[in-house]
Amino acid sequence: MTPDSPPEPPAASVVEAAVPRIQRLRIGVNVFVQLLLLLVLFGLANYLAARHFKQWDYTFDRKFTLAPSTVDYLKKVTVPIKITALTVRGSEPEKDLSALLQQYKEATKGRVEVKVIDTRRDVQAYEAFKAQLFKSRFPTELSNGILVQADGPAGSKSGQNPYKFITEDSMYEVDPVKKTATAFKGESLLNSAIRGVTSVDRPTIGIVAGLGTWRQLPNMTSVYDELKRISGLQNIDLEPFPILAETEVPAHLNGLLWIAAEDISDREQEILTRFFETPGHSLMLMLNPANRTPTLDKFLATYGISPQEDRVLTAKSTASGPVKRFDVDARFLDGTPLTQGIVSQNTIFLDQTRSLKIETGTEKQRAENIEVKPLLSPNAGDYWGEKNFDEALPVYNAGVDNAAPVYIAAAAERGAAKDPRVQVKSSRLLVFGNSAFADPDSITPQNYDFMTRSLNWMLHRDVVAPNDSSTDKSKHRFRIMIKPEQWQRIFWTTTIILPLAALMTGLMVWSSRRN
Repeated sequence: MTPDSPPEPPAASVVEAAVPRIQRLRIGVNVFVQLLLLLVLFGLANYLAARHFKQWDYTFDRKFTLAPSTVDYLKKVTVPIKITALTVRGSEPEKDLSALLQQYKEATKGRVEVKVIDTRRDVQAYEAFKAQLFKSRFPTELSNGILVQADGPAGSKSGQNPYKFITEDSMYEVDPVKKTATAFKGESLLNSAIRGVTSVDRPTIGIVAGLGTWRQLPNMTSVYDELKRISGLQNIDLEPFPILAETEVPAHLNGLLWIAAEDISDREQEILTRFFETPGHSLMLMLNPANRTPTLDKFLATYGISPQEDRVLTAKSTASGPVKRFDVDARFLDGTPLTQGIVSQNTIFLDQTRSLKIETGTEKQRAENIEVKPLLSPNAGDYWGEKNFDEALPVYNAGVDNAAPVYIAAAAERGAAKDPRVQVKSSRLLVFGNSAFADPDSITPQNYDFMTRSLNWMLHRDVVAPNDSSTDKSKHRFRIMIKPEQWQRIFWTTTIILPLAALMTGLMVWSSRRN
């Protein structure tokens, strides 16, 4: 080649060698970018999952879902809570508690600190935990269960014990015959314990419960016991109050609860009037329709709630004869904090119920700032307040009977501030036209909730710890009954036929590939 001759083109092998290198580089970059994007997406997905956790509960008894009332309550609890579960790993209580406590932790976004100690395997941790508690003068001998503590001094502001302990045994409802658990009550008990350690007071309500004969009335003893249980779960004490023997209501009583109220004397009316018209005091009366109470009715009418001498019922003629129904299918009415959140729910008042007439705009109401609100009304328009309710087939008579809509529960508030930002202790009155709606043999979850709300409303509490039966988780045990011949078919299918079929399929595939 001479100096003036053109350069020879590169050999084909050099070009071919350069092209694969470029391709390999491009492929390597693509793979790297894809892996990087995959890692970024994986990290982003985990971040979003951690920040926006969501689970769907498809279990039969909604084991992994808190009741809506519990979720609402936990949103209002601002005090940090420590919950320590003392249990045995792998046991049924441990499984139930672990699922429950995880839900509380997630619902409070970390305000509830959860710790689980295995009392058999984590012996050192268990002994150290007990030593620390008893150093703090914890008064209860420890067994397996849940210890609830308010984090800091919040739980002891009122001088109350800042600890609440729930034993494992108390968390289960047990069938007395079969000796097996039928329901897990951990949620309601845990709500009550949180209420106990975060409350700064433990108020007392005096229970009148009739004038000496109430224990002989049908179901009244069980109603009293049930109300005492509900009150205890709300950190409220019930104390008998013999109104016949007293001239004044003791100063330590925040309210009075009267079951199956009987008529009162003029002196007792004066006692109730002085008590109710003292700011911060409250009354709750559950009327017994069988009792004639003209003086008590007059006392209630003063504040705008007038019990009627009737029975709320529905009646119609059918092919099989007249049908008269006293049980009232009722609905909660809007317009009051007592029913906020449960307006869409229905309930039932069993047995006979008196209707309540609501009066507004009276001179006394204007002068003393008394506001009256109906709380419950029949869910259907075919109920009315019948005066002649002993008839086999009552018929509504205009001008005599009380036409729909009729009310079966009402509330009155005296001396409330016009501006919601101003905190004033008003007097509060609750009247029910029935004394059996709290009967534990027939009480509904809605009535539990309403009773809990009513007790706390009497005491001017805005935060309510739910303890109704809707929070309980049923323990369903399913059994599959299989006959001996069915066992044989299952054995031959799972142990012989299916493995042989898989083996034959594999041999056929292997044989075809060899050929």
